[in-house]
Amino acid sequence: MANLTAARNGRDVHLDGHGPVPMPRVTRALGLETRTLRPYALGGALAGGLGFYGMCVYASAYHYVFLIGGRPRFSWPSFVVPSFAFAMMSGVVAIHLALLVLNRLPRLNHPAFNIPGFLRASEDRFFLSVEARGEGFDAERIERRLAALPAGAGRPLEIRRIPR
Repeated sequence: MANLTAARNGRDVHLDGHGPVPMPRVTRALGLETRTLRPYALGGALAGGLGFYGMCVYASAYHYVFLIGGRPRFSWPSFVVPSFAFAMMSGVVAIHLALLVLNRLPRLNHPAFNIPGFLRASEDRFFLSVEARGEGFDAERIERRLAALPAGAGRPLEIRRIPR
């Protein structure tokens, strides 16, 4: 996998692994292990919770004031539970949106779909896709590096070029 990492260092190549099970070694080799959804979830939850709490405060303390039975104008305990529930919902929505954006979805047509047998990637096949992103992409160099991998280190069984 070290050769793949060296091949990936250019900005004109995008490597991605496809398979039916999680592949932590491939994720590590591609440099994707540090990607996490926690900041998106926390940011969405905080923004949603604080926004809902602010809306409750504005609505009950300033815009539509009920002064009934000695209740104070700003009764914060009544806003905590719905604000927490809205914060959790906002965090979930933020995670879903982050997954869509980070995975570049919805993408109705990907060049990898043209690979014969690619639909079996969700059943019993593993694929490594190399996507050209710039003018400096050298397909022969990538093929030589992949073919030079040792048999036990994940040398590909077959290399195909798929036009866009």
